[in-house]
Amino acid sequence: MKLVIFDIDGTLTKTNDVDTQCFVKAFALDGIKDINTNWASYGHTTDSGITLQIFQEFLGRVPKESELSRLQHRFVDLLQECYTADNTMFAEIPGASVMLRKLRSSEDWAIALGTGGWCASACMKLDSAGLDVGQLPTAYADDGISREDIVKTAISRAKALYGQSDFEKIVCIGDAIWDVLTSVQLQLNFVGVASGEQKIILQDAGVEQIIEDFVNFDNFVEALNTASIPKAEKLLEIEKRSLPPSYFEALYGTNPDPWKFETSEYEAKKYTATIAALPKRYKSAFEIGGSIGVLTEKLASKCDSLLSIEVSKLAQEKAIKRCQHLKQVRFQIMRLPEQYPEEMFDLVLVSEVGYYWCWEDLQKAKQCILEHLEPGGHLLLVHWTEYARDYPLNGDQVHDSFMELTPTKLRHLKGQREEQYRLDLFERV
Repeated sequence: MKLVIFDIDGTLTKTNDVDTQCFVKAFALDGIKDINTNWASYGHTTDSGITLQIFQEFLGRVPKESELSRLQHRFVDLLQECYTADNTMFAEIPGASVMLRKLRSSEDWAIALGTGGWCASACMKLDSAGLDVGQLPTAYADDGISREDIVKTAISRAKALYGQSDFEKIVCIGDAIWDVLTSVQLQLNFVGVASGEQKIILQDAGVEQIIEDFVNFDNFVEALNTASIPKAEKLLEIEKRSLPPSYFEALYGTNPDPWKFETSEYEAKKYTATIAALPKRYKSAFEIGGSIGVLTEKLASKCDSLLSIEVSKLAQEKAIKRCQHLKQVRFQIMRLPEQYPEEMFDLVLVSEVGYYWCWEDLQKAKQCILEHLEPGGHLLLVHWTEYARDYPLNGDQVHDSFMELTPTKLRHLKGQREEQYRLDLFERV
């Protein structure tokens, strides 16, 4: 048996516009106005992820349960008001209802729904569009802040409902770039539902199978059978902005150690390799992106003085507590490349942070690093090299960019590539 997973807004229902309108208004009624509606610029393009980031940007904290509940109820009420005023704003994508009915009668395909919307609003939109999804396994933004987690939950629920240990093939159906990114991250096949400019965006992202609607059921089934995984290389060419501080505050606000720096065997081995790569003791070191201070504490043993910066106050509070016994360590909240310390260093460490910059900011950061790195000083880069949907760059792009500075400005002293990360040590010429 094969599985097809549908997004809802823009994929099964024509509700993208009304969704944005009511979502913004729900925040405005709570005193939060002029929010950024370029949803692709958020770390996680889900109602839960966007809400966390908005609260961090405007209020500097995560929402309380009561605030979240009030926002969700207000959002649904606003959607209902719009439906009463003009129900055409909740129309199905042409052919969607018939397609779902035919697909449910198929012996080859199982169906699940995985949406970035909250359960209450998603169900309201499906009902308003006249789409009968019955007892189909569904995952919502209530189940996680990332689309990856939501889709994985939908798959898990589908396995349970259909009695499958695994599916022969899984195809995601979506209309936006974040749907493509999720498919690539999870290595799932993808079919786009789009026309006009949106179709061009999906094509540029490497999507090979795109339909405009579901009117021709046979064409849709053919698209399912021939669907493939979009190429990550295409997505890396898509311009993204640097991730803002609110992205990280939202992560640390919901999980004090989101990357498991304290407990991961992978991180422990990488930290050991990082410290081992440093050939001497340093007078003045600079750590860019210290997070909760696990690596900071280890790095301090190699330094007479260490400045560790971070964009997340929540993360740095933990780092300060962890390293309070290390008098040579200083901490500062700072966002590069907009800000940079007015001092010189003989070591700069950029570990698991370079891919959070967009290409333009990476170039600016490189210049700042060079200008403040003493002749003979060392630059150590350590980055995960796999694809991540919400990162503007990947680890190889960051390292290759610094390699371009050799041999005139930097001398390459050491290169090490492991299965999931890359390490490069440079010396300032």
